[in-house]
Amino acid sequence: MPDDTIYSEAVDELVAVGAAIGSNCEPCLTFHVGRARDLAVPDDDILRAVQTARTVKAAPARNVARLAGELLRGGCELDEPAAPPDSSPCCRPGRDQGGDACAGDPA
Repeated sequence: MPDDTIYSEAVDELVAVGAAIGSNCEPCLTFHVGRARDLAVPDDDILRAVQTARTVKAAPARNVARLAGELLRGGCELDEPAAPPDSSPCCRPGRDQGGDACAGDPA
């Protein structure tokens, strides 16, 4: 590596932690958090990498939900899906758990 870089093994692991969050890879996250700790990266710094990754990752989810609302409800935001019960074999909410119409929309 060039001498004038701030990129280090620790920075590399923080980037990898963010990538693991972005790709929903639990084994990767476990590995890279452990490796960052081995390199003496403080947990607060690892947490900042996680929070940054979550913020970046949330933007497309918000945008696609907004677009779905525009396409399906005339611009109203859609309700967040209900969390499935622990016994549910699937992450999709049932039809009876879907969001109600926006205020002012016909029922």
